[in-house]
Amino acid sequence: MKRILCVFLSVLLLLSTFSMLTVFAEGEGRFCNCEHTPMIYVFGRQEIYDDPHSPSRRALTGYDLAWTAETMYADFEAHKQEMMLGNFDGFCDDLVAQFTDRYRGLPCDENGDLPNNSSGVDWSWSEEWMRDEHWNDNVYSYVFVYDPRKDPFEVADEMNAYIEAVRRVTGHRRVAILSRCMGTEMAIAYFQKYGWQDIDTFFAYSSAALGTTIFSELFAGKFTVDLDSISNFLSEQHAAYPEAPETELLQLLRTLLEVLHQMHVLGLPSAYGTLLMERIRTNALPRILKASFATSPGYWSMVSSEDYAQAKNFLFKNDAGTYARLIERIDAYDNLVRRPMKSILTRMQADGVKLCILAKYGFQLIPYTQSRRAQSDDKITLEAQSFGATSANFGQTLRSTYISLQEARRLGRYISPDKIIDASTAWFPDVTWFVKNLRHNDFPYDFHQLVLRMIRSDRQLTVNDDPAFPQFLTYRWQDNAEHWEPMAEENMHTEFVHPDFETAWQALKDALRAWLLRPRFQR
Repeated sequence: MKRILCVFLSVLLLLSTFSMLTVFAEGEGRFCNCEHTPMIYVFGRQEIYDDPHSPSRRALTGYDLAWTAETMYADFEAHKQEMMLGNFDGFCDDLVAQFTDRYRGLPCDENGDLPNNSSGVDWSWSEEWMRDEHWNDNVYSYVFVYDPRKDPFEVADEMNAYIEAVRRVTGHRRVAILSRCMGTEMAIAYFQKYGWQDIDTFFAYSSAALGTTIFSELFAGKFTVDLDSISNFLSEQHAAYPEAPETELLQLLRTLLEVLHQMHVLGLPSAYGTLLMERIRTNALPRILKASFATSPGYWSMVSSEDYAQAKNFLFKNDAGTYARLIERIDAYDNLVRRPMKSILTRMQADGVKLCILAKYGFQLIPYTQSRRAQSDDKITLEAQSFGATSANFGQTLRSTYISLQEARRLGRYISPDKIIDASTAWFPDVTWFVKNLRHNDFPYDFHQLVLRMIRSDRQLTVNDDPAFPQFLTYRWQDNAEHWEPMAEENMHTEFVHPDFETAWQALKDALRAWLLRPRFQR
């Protein structure tokens, strides 16, 4: 009797399994299989507000560099007499106090949790607001925004819910992920936690996943001031935008130069300027960072693997117990995402997910970190954006002996025509594109065309598949129009000069915000 019952149950189990497979197959048939794969744009770092939905809200982030310049100079004026005697503590204490007040409401608590457990970004979504617009190939049809302070694994949970909603609304089994800057590490945290079975294409644009110097090196205490680099940076900014008004960053750098100049006028030797920068680095910087960004797990995702251990030691050496829970969380990201990142992306590609990586260059980094001379898009090094490509420092080219060696290894095709980049050292050299003279916040029309070209393809496309989109491109503004074209002898040394960069950038942000808000009023 028991044997008969076992046989009966086995048959029943087999039939139920077959039934489930049949239902699944029928469900697969109900999915939309058109070439217009829905794209989800994962934003980069967003502005954070104390009360994002209030008309009287106060921005907690942003680089208010004009304020920083005024504060630095005012503190210098207040303490210059004692600084002449080599006492910089009062200057540092005042600087920390003012930055702490300035960033009031921004830092997470010692565990890495948001203040009041409340998001500070001006964005919300509901599935009932969503419309099926995947067929229009608009990069911004579906966007995902997050509070950049959050633990990336918490953001991954939110992203999973959003992806599932887009899949239901569009009827597509798979979606494409287009991530920019900080959004890349958030997307990879999602892949680590939820897998990639629902992902058709992953496009990483100006990626911060391998770290950004502005956070990575400052968290590690690699703050330094090179007057030649500052001078070069100021000259390069003026050359790129000769008619543009002076930005807050330029005001800050000029103020820093003025402070150092005043110290010289006061009769202090140049060594005092070096000593001042060192006291700011060791005394003020750790306290300022913990009063602003360094208690946020999300910002720790932009620390490179090379800087991570040093950054933890620099910021938490004397109070690791207080920040034990935060350290546990950022260690989890390090162990599960940062370290195995190449393996995660490699396995994704092996499983059929199309990869596309785009890096930009032609600009110098903000000159107060040790990597200030690196080739970049003015925010992130080219090496980090491209996941490992080799490049010459800003203003230089690769050595001829290096190029000859790579050519002897039959890798010469990966050397850029301007002799600045060797793409062969990138993790995925055949699916990594480079655009010269394109800044971090520039979004040309041709960029959208590359995205659509990749997503519409039924296979992994490479830098060798389309003459219009070779590995190395040049971006320029000419005759009141944007041009993104294959790099050649006649355009490789052309400098990008936009007639009104700030106005164009603001217009893009306004248009994007209008698009984001539109569904709420067309329900």
